[in-house]
Amino acid sequence: MGFLRPFAKTHLPKKDSEMLVEDENGVIDEIKYNAEKLGLSAGWKKFASGHNLLEGDAIVFHLVEPYKFKVYIIRADNLNEVDGALCLLNMEEQMVPEMDMPSPKPKKRKRPKSLPLLEQSGNNSEEVGSEVLEGSKPELSLEEVKTIEDFHIMVKGVCIDSELPDDVRMNYYKLCTAREELLHDDLAEGLNHKLVAGMIGETVNIANKIKNCQITTTKGEFETWDNHLKSFVIMGMKVEFLRERIATLSRIVSESEANLDVQKYVEAKREHKRVEDDIQSLTEKLVGLKESSRKFKRIVDGLKEKIEMHEDKLQKQVNIAFKIV
Repeated sequence: MGFLRPFAKTHLPKKDSEMLVEDENGVIDEIKYNAEKLGLSAGWKKFASGHNLLEGDAIVFHLVEPYKFKVYIIRADNLNEVDGALCLLNMEEQMVPEMDMPSPKPKKRKRPKSLPLLEQSGNNSEEVGSEVLEGSKPELSLEEVKTIEDFHIMVKGVCIDSELPDDVRMNYYKLCTAREELLHDDLAEGLNHKLVAGMIGETVNIANKIKNCQITTTKGEFETWDNHLKSFVIMGMKVEFLRERIATLSRIVSESEANLDVQKYVEAKREHKRVEDDIQSLTEKLVGLKESSRKFKRIVDGLKEKIEMHEDKLQKQVNIAFKIV
């Protein structure tokens, strides 16, 4: 499974590495990334077979950490409903650096047979879609929502509440009410509901990280959060306010005096840990040396008694030989 060269060269490891690949259900597989071939190798066949990937299916790869992908599978049977999403996600990698997706072949709208590597399965997108349909939900405006019980996340008239953990849904509700608008209200037409749920979950995750950031938060962390949000903005999420907060916090952290103090702090903390580790190592070594000392002392004392006995016998023989009484 190969990636586009610009994306792989810019964002993926420079040498062979183990990548974590997490599906929509939170199940994580370890798959080897081949840096020379710019693709996933050992472990990918098992992942593809286990997820019943068939010819024509499309996969969205979301690089959430340097060695971790979040993947969203869009079945071929459902591609006619998500063409808008595919067009957006297929923009230049510079605009959406965290996502890479193989382009589906437009002529293969049916699922005639499985790929040579995969097992055929009867699962289809209609079954997947039925799992999130929770019956008829009133699509209320945010002004009409008074409590979390009234708050339902609707995508194309389908409630996707069950796609999100309760704590994520609660935090997203708080974000929306604080902004006095539904952050997903302007999403592009045709986006897959699992992709929307993933964006909402990651938005909440980033908002929490922003809330809990510290003066030691690195520039790279701020840039990673901003890149994720930038891709969400392209797809219509109203998260520019979070990007503005990231820019402000990043500037504060990057101020010369504060940045210098942070560098000194990190360096001093690292040195302190090194010294503590040395002390611990020397303490453990000292304990070992003391135990060795006690062991050899017992040996010395035992041998000393034997030598004294031999010395006493020798002395008696000497006294007899010289008739010393």
